[in-house]
Amino acid sequence: MIQTKKSMLMKSMLVVLGASVLLTACGGGSKGAASNSSEPTKIQMQTLNYATEFIDNTNVIWKEFEKRTNTKLDITWLSPSTSDEKINVMLASGDLPEVTFVETLLNPQLQKMIEQGVFWDLTPYLKDYPNLTAPNLAEMWSVSKVNGKNYVIPRYYPSYGGGAFPILRKDWMDKLGLQTPTTMDQLFDVLKAFKEKDPNGNGQADEIPYAANPDTMGFVYGVFNGTQGQWKLKDDKLVPVITQDESRDAVLWIKKAYDAGLFPKDFAIMKYSQTVDLIRGGGAGGTSQSMNHAWVTGEKIREVVPTADYMPITYLENAQGEKYTPSGAPYYGVYLIPKKVPEAKVKKILEFFDYAYGKEGNELATYGLEGVHYKVENGRKIPTPQSEKDHLGDGNMNNLIHLISDDMAIGAVGMPDDVYNRNVDIVNERKKIKTPEPGRELYSEAYNKYYPEIQKKVSDMRTKVIIGKDTIENYDKLIEQLRNDPNLQKVADEMTEAYHKKLSSK
Repeated sequence: MIQTKKSMLMKSMLVVLGASVLLTACGGGSKGAASNSSEPTKIQMQTLNYATEFIDNTNVIWKEFEKRTNTKLDITWLSPSTSDEKINVMLASGDLPEVTFVETLLNPQLQKMIEQGVFWDLTPYLKDYPNLTAPNLAEMWSVSKVNGKNYVIPRYYPSYGGGAFPILRKDWMDKLGLQTPTTMDQLFDVLKAFKEKDPNGNGQADEIPYAANPDTMGFVYGVFNGTQGQWKLKDDKLVPVITQDESRDAVLWIKKAYDAGLFPKDFAIMKYSQTVDLIRGGGAGGTSQSMNHAWVTGEKIREVVPTADYMPITYLENAQGEKYTPSGAPYYGVYLIPKKVPEAKVKKILEFFDYAYGKEGNELATYGLEGVHYKVENGRKIPTPQSEKDHLGDGNMNNLIHLISDDMAIGAVGMPDDVYNRNVDIVNERKKIKTPEPGRELYSEAYNKYYPEIQKKVSDMRTKVIIGKDTIENYDKLIEQLRNDPNLQKVADEMTEAYHKKLSSK
């Protein structure tokens, strides 16, 4: 399955320090706070780390975790730029750390290894760890099951607030007397007004209404189809979104916007980082990002335009009246324990994670020590200069154990109260909308074998049609071929089978 949305937003979730914590997991006095009467348990583990500088075992928070859990931690940090390759090499070699991190459950090699019994089935043990199995984490454990069993310890991530979805310059909308768009037609009209009505007030037609490339417009296909991901449920079967008439409508909407000059001229070849640079420079009216960019990016805009107000929208509605808002699985990445680890040590590892998922350990990983790394003002944890020195809030231990809070996706260091409180209101409204994603966490060998090439053909054709290098008639011919493609039908059959299998195993 395509992971780009989460990969995109993960790069922006590092700076959660300044936001408030709404933790509901059990307190720190759990099995995880191990007695120090015995020798520390050595635990070898790895995980992704988005920090600019990786910490080691001399770091005060690393040592504090060891002290409070009676462990000796051997952590290998994986850089996002090389993690996929390193994880695949590791799985292929079978040389697995005691706590093995894999970014997605849908990794084909991982699926084979689970079927072969390489990893512990943790299902019988979890009941003994109250923080890991706290009620607010129930969905995380349910959706990460494989064949009805818990082979993985999911790395929590909030379901709502992430995903590439429009964030618009509210100050521009206010100046032009525009309301926040709730339909695709309204979004088009807002962006057209950004182009034509001089919202930056300099008397020149130099505004870029929407800083976009083809990847950042993925939400348009979701809105038109009323579903997330690559699959739609019809008559109890999964059908590919790429072959649906609604996807054709989405292509034509994007083409209409491109033809109207609402995107950069280099739309077809722009990198994501270039779209971010455009919006940060203060000359663009919006782009597609996760909600915490209301400040991660919004602060950068204010350095150029002090009055800028960068606001996420709540949802967009299609012609059928279906509201679309992005959401995802309540975790990102998983930990597994190989069978080479003795059962007694498996329990020690689960004790460590139980502490880390409790309130005390969870706050320690993200905020550090009260009075040293942060102070509490008006219920929010405000970082001290020591926090930056000890590398809190830029990844590291926070990447090992994510903050169990919406703040992972909606908060950011230094975010003002008004921006934060508005994000809370928006994410609470988004939570009322349940846009389906029937293909989520489904594994298919045929999908891995055939779908990437099919998807690339369609993506390339979409872009050519949008920028006028090919015709909608040729697009229609390609889609008709795919509707009769036996390989795509095999993928759809396997995905439907996996869908019903997952339903029956719940």
